[in-house]
Amino acid sequence: MRKRILAAIMIFSLVIIMAGCAKSETPVVNKENGQKEEKIDGETSATVDGSTSASIVPEELVQEYKPKGFTDGDSKKALFVVGDPRKYSVNYDLVNTAMKYFEDKGIEVELRDLYDLKFNPVLSLENFYYAKDGSGEPTPEIKKEQEFVTQADYIIFCYPNWHDTPISIVKGYMETVFAKQFAYRDTDNGLEGMLKGKSIYTIMNAGFLGGGRGYIGDGVGMNDETWDEYMNAFKVLDEDTAGFWGVENKGRFVNDRTPKNNSENYEEEITKLREDLIKKLDKDFFN
Repeated sequence: MRKRILAAIMIFSLVIIMAGCAKSETPVVNKENGQKEEKIDGETSATVDGSTSASIVPEELVQEYKPKGFTDGDSKKALFVVGDPRKYSVNYDLVNTAMKYFEDKGIEVELRDLYDLKFNPVLSLENFYYAKDGSGEPTPEIKKEQEFVTQADYIIFCYPNWHDTPISIVKGYMETVFAKQFAYRDTDNGLEGMLKGKSIYTIMNAGFLGGGRGYIGDGVGMNDETWDEYMNAFKVLDEDTAGFWGVENKGRFVNDRTPKNNSENYEEEITKLREDLIKKLDKDFFN
């Protein structure tokens, strides 16, 4: 009797294990670029998008661009501060498109890829009183970034939208690099920004904020009210930051209509996205 019960338990356990295996699939890693590959759901893109946690550009369409960096010349200078470790993401595609466009327009571009730099976003005790009160001296890491900020005319923050504010590595850059007595100071009339003559801008790839592409008023009829609510909220955040540092806020380019990872028209859609970004940059910086 005991043997029969034991055999029944073993068979039942085996059936459960086999059922579980049938429902799950192990992602395959592409050894060349480290991207996960899964079987694509033919009806939606949820499976492939969710497995990567990012919208990714197909390998054959990934564009790479290395800017030339700042020189001692008199040309305008754009500092790109990027928080995204995925060089094949749609967000990084926007970065590469923008950097190339700026250099094509005669503007020098310096890229500060915070993940490549292994930038520490934590406001450590070592940096805390310098960042908050302007006491002491910046660390060599912070001082080097401040030198780039000092040279720049345009400071462009680029990151994916995860929680509707700058992601931690970018926020940490803002908190530690744009310190008191460098970016702002106390006066008899209150705080005064010290980075006058410069401007800030944001390039952000989103999930769904109403379905628009661009900035305030750039909804596409999906949910324009929600879109403008988000864009106006971002404007409040950006204007406050700009006023704090004494710079101009030139706005944002937010993409909320990203090509699906398994789209049959991906090349056409990513080309259109790149063109839309260039048109927006042209309007915001050169008109």
